[in-house]
Amino acid sequence: MTNTERDYHGYTPMDYDADSEAGEVYQRCLSYLLTHAPIERDDTVVDIGTGTGIVALELASKCDHVLGRDINDEWLQYAQEKAAEKGVENVSFDHGSFREPNVDDDVDVVVASYALYMAYDEGGTDELRAAIDGLAALNPRCVAVAEKMRFGPEQTSPDYETLPPMGTVANLLVDAGFTITDIETVAESVGVLIATR
Repeated sequence: MTNTERDYHGYTPMDYDADSEAGEVYQRCLSYLLTHAPIERDDTVVDIGTGTGIVALELASKCDHVLGRDINDEWLQYAQEKAAEKGVENVSFDHGSFREPNVDDDVDVVVASYALYMAYDEGGTDELRAAIDGLAALNPRCVAVAEKMRFGPEQTSPDYETLPPMGTVANLLVDAGFTITDIETVAESVGVLIATR
């Protein structure tokens, strides 16, 4: 969620869930991520920028434990309530950011979906680098990014967000010690990158 979206009066976690459920591109992106991220049954997965916990709750059936982290306390509370309603017990939610994920556990996989682009929107390549370095510091074997990115030449984008080039995201992951093992363009400005080490 961009600052403009965050500041938009009345946009609730329920609205976000409804938009995500109805969004064909979002659903295709999520499906690709869930199908192709190399997550194993005994893994601990960090879902950074978890928002309302959509991805964290989907990942729960694929791994041992999911740690959802976000900076928005209202949305974290909503995610916790959803997990309780669904009876999902292997997901926990807490405050955390890209730079300071607030994770003490050993981490196998980090997932970032529809959140990493905000680092670029707020501070360009330097902020995106700091965000990716924060994820790499968790020492996962894999980072899976399902994200808004530019997959082609410079595009006219909405006034409220600036999207990073896919190549920039990929290069920063490589700089952080990963190898790009999968790239999937889901739409003109949305795709999935899977990076392993």
